[in-house]
Amino acid sequence: MWGLCVAMGLSTIGFAGERFSSSVFINTTTRAFSGNLGTARNGSDFVSYLWCASTGSGVGWCHAKDASGVTASCVTTDAGMLETIRSLNSDSNLQVLYDNTGLCTYIYVATGSHFETKGP
Repeated sequence: MWGLCVAMGLSTIGFAGERFSSSVFINTTTRAFSGNLGTARNGSDFVSYLWCASTGSGVGWCHAKDASGVTASCVTTDAGMLETIRSLNSDSNLQVLYDNTGLCTYIYVATGSHFETKGP
């Protein structure tokens, strides 16, 4: 029993402090962009960005630019997507899909200790 407890404790320690960096990724063919806001902010390329905004009148936007200068963006008035945009913070992971007219079709936000945090 003691051996099992020790093994379980060590396996937990092995996963503690896990961190994921995810640079801005844009695929204009599949009309998708994603990344960690912290990784984009902390990047050394001084080109990449990733952000979303919303208004009180029910419109939201998401924008991305990768290290090579490729950009993508979309707009939404969908209440669920606006709520998701409003949950975004500087340490979040963002994933966005959009259609050929520039409308957002999917917005996913995840925030956790394993995502790279924004530096100064």
